[in-house]
Amino acid sequence: MPASLKTEGAIRTPYANRKDPRCSRRFFAAGILLALCLGGLANASAQDRNVAVPSRPGTFVTIQGRVSLSDGRPAARALVKLTTRGGVPRQTFTNDQGRFEFNQMEDGGYVLTASSLADPGQTSDAVEADTSSTATGTLNVSLTLHPPSEAAKKPKPGVIRVGESARKIPKEARKAFERGLKFKANNEAGKALESFSRAIDLCPEYLEALAERGDLYVLQRKLNEATADFDRALKLDDHFGPALRGAGYCKLEKRQFAPAADDFERAILAEPENASTYLLLGIADLELGRREPAKQALEKALTFTTQRMSRAHIYLANLYALEHQYQQAADELRKYLDAEPTAPDVKSMQEVEARWRARVAAP
Repeated sequence: MPASLKTEGAIRTPYANRKDPRCSRRFFAAGILLALCLGGLANASAQDRNVAVPSRPGTFVTIQGRVSLSDGRPAARALVKLTTRGGVPRQTFTNDQGRFEFNQMEDGGYVLTASSLADPGQTSDAVEADTSSTATGTLNVSLTLHPPSEAAKKPKPGVIRVGESARKIPKEARKAFERGLKFKANNEAGKALESFSRAIDLCPEYLEALAERGDLYVLQRKLNEATADFDRALKLDDHFGPALRGAGYCKLEKRQFAPAADDFERAILAEPENASTYLLLGIADLELGRREPAKQALEKALTFTTQRMSRAHIYLANLYALEHQYQQAADELRKYLDAEPTAPDVKSMQEVEARWRARVAAP
């Protein structure tokens, strides 16, 4: 960090290369983010992990997707209705990107439809979706609004983007993958790795297993092996969000900040509701000196209620300190300390906050 910040107690990350003067100016704290951003094992709190949803029976899944207009543009603020095969309805509205999400859905079959609020005559075909077609806890469904003359009347199978059913995942491969998720949830990394590898051996195009194994390799600091898994998944589907995020993380570790930022931006397009990706993008942008985009990404990470990204406050604090806005910097640290009162770095953060507030109070 610049000398002016060193004298004011700026936050120094434990993984900075002290022998490289360029690195001393960086914010990057890779080790802190391993479990936080890649769905890690024991060292992250439950709120900070991308916890995999357990597999059947008696569990819940997320049904999400995108509503498009007939010309391919996103259908913003469209009404999406979801009905169980027993007739129980739920509904939500799409965001500006046409995305929607139903959380905490029980396993089973559902029918989804969408309609335009601005033009109620524009409706989608009824789409049947069955959660048995996913072992990952997330089912992706695409809906397209059509003029009344084009609307279909009979339900058809859901359009699941590169879904497991479309790829015909063998039963044994799916079982191995599910075992891997359970071992991962129980912090049994070795067994999880064996299970994901078994799933990949049985089904080499198993995207989810490749991404999960890549995440485990990252946690073991085996970045070359992780990169190989993420790249392999992206060759099968270059829009697969978890692989884009993982590939970007590996580049971030290797200080390849520009290509890392590119991967994170693509991952956000694929999965716009993942808070971890915004945090990682903010860090990459900080390293590239893109302060305003970094601020926007970090603030976006903090808007999510389903994933706690408290450490974004630390990076925002450093950003404000770089701009000599010590009041805002101290306030961001206070937000972090209030959110994480038992974090191991509380004492050091309190010391930095005190120095910054003393700076503000100085005549």
